[in-house]
Amino acid sequence: MTRAYSCDYYWVESLIGGYVSQWRSMGFDAVVAIARGGLAPGVMVSTALSLPLHALGYDRATRRVSWFTQQTPAAGARVLLVEDIAGRGTTLSDSVDFLRRHGFQAQTFTLAWDDQSRVVPDFGFQIPAGCRAWFPWERESITDAFGATGNLPDRPEHDYASWAMDLDGILLPDIPEEHYLHDLEAALLRRDALEPHTTLPNRELRSLPIVTGRPEQDRARTQAWLDRHGFSGRLIMRDEARYTAAQTARHKAQAIIEQRYTHFIESDAIQALEIASQVKVARVLWWNGTRAMAVYAHEAPEMAAVRAAAADLVQADTA
Repeated sequence: MTRAYSCDYYWVESLIGGYVSQWRSMGFDAVVAIARGGLAPGVMVSTALSLPLHALGYDRATRRVSWFTQQTPAAGARVLLVEDIAGRGTTLSDSVDFLRRHGFQAQTFTLAWDDQSRVVPDFGFQIPAGCRAWFPWERESITDAFGATGNLPDRPEHDYASWAMDLDGILLPDIPEEHYLHDLEAALLRRDALEPHTTLPNRELRSLPIVTGRPEQDRARTQAWLDRHGFSGRLIMRDEARYTAAQTARHKAQAIIEQRYTHFIESDAIQALEIASQVKVARVLWWNGTRAMAVYAHEAPEMAAVRAAAADLVQADTA
């Protein structure tokens, strides 16, 4: 199964930043973005290079390229064509041909490309094998439902979203951890007897997939509770051979990536932050019992520098 490769705004900005010095020396006259996917990186590139931004529109059904912006580059201009991905389709190749037919000198920058891309761009990042680039401005495009449209959806993009949720704290109350440590069997029996929460997130939850930190060995009794209360969604449990209990957030994050879920509802605030830091494009929602709040998590650059310095000190001390 193809995995989602998160390309969030921080990733995009970092990739662009690595090329700015080279691009400044190349004498481009303008940046041309392909709407819609190329607009976000196009704005970043044109700003970094202090160049005018223009855009092309593309009709996939007819393969027609036209100017999306009213203004166009000067005749014969040297332009950097920007797109989010060099895919298997004809958008990029047709756009390059359009520019060159009209006398522009064009080079290409795409945020991502892979070994199946029809065009290998002049600049960009090669996505690892078995992965698919995942951008925040096209969050739902990663799902199987959207993929089945052949990139020609007939409904709003949000209709193709793929939701999943945590179990304990969402569908039923959490049993305090100390109860499990004191008497595991009694805690499990108490949990099995719990009724579903009367207050649930404002979603149709009966058939949503569930990603839980409960260990795989707990599947039978967990599934029995779900069946008894009418919850039919797929159940993904923690494989203790891969993830310890302390690595539950990592287990959930990997499940989101592997299954390409676009939205995830989590009941534990700390886990929600950890998941959001690992799955940067998926929308992580923390459910506090009464409302859902979007969670965003990025490590501050200052903390990364502190961590690197600490690692250097440890290495020097052990040398």
